[in-house]
Amino acid sequence: MNRQQLITMFQMRTIDNISIKLPPSMSLTPSAVLVLFVERRGQIKVILTRRTKHLRHHPGQISFVGGKADADDRNLRDTALRETFEELGISAKKITIFSELPHFFTITGFDIKPYLAFIEPDTIITANKDEVADVIEIDLQEFVHHNQHFVINVPRNNVQYPIHFKPTAGWPIWGATAAMLEQIRLVIRD
Repeated sequence: MNRQQLITMFQMRTIDNISIKLPPSMSLTPSAVLVLFVERRGQIKVILTRRTKHLRHHPGQISFVGGKADADDRNLRDTALRETFEELGISAKKITIFSELPHFFTITGFDIKPYLAFIEPDTIITANKDEVADVIEIDLQEFVHHNQHFVINVPRNNVQYPIHFKPTAGWPIWGATAAMLEQIRLVIRD
């Protein structure tokens, strides 16, 4: 599969929402992530980060670039682009957003809007060491052809919530990131 084929798949399909159901009274923080892809030597890679251990939210976890909305952001798309620049030094001019996934709600109180985008192979990535411990590139085929996805129900406040896990290429990917990767896999495999 190449870049144009992936873009076409997402433009031609309806994407089901696999987000968890939260109590209506739960307050959620608006946030956005950018699911970054890059085509290198004929293979599409997914760019992930490992968050630094001192961060307040989700320290040490594997994640997409992104974060909570700021008052200055015009919309959640701008949030995703701003966070990508802050975390990886990639300007909005170097990013081509081609699709989005449905909002994803987390038991930690975030309403995440995922956007899917490509960067060019020659894009320079400069990780912000205050937020990003590692930049990780994994072949998209690793997610598509290896169904190593599982869900564990975790109790919280007397309610069972599904937590997604996707152990891939030696990285412990779980939570919202794993759920979004599974959603992408299902679109591609459909």
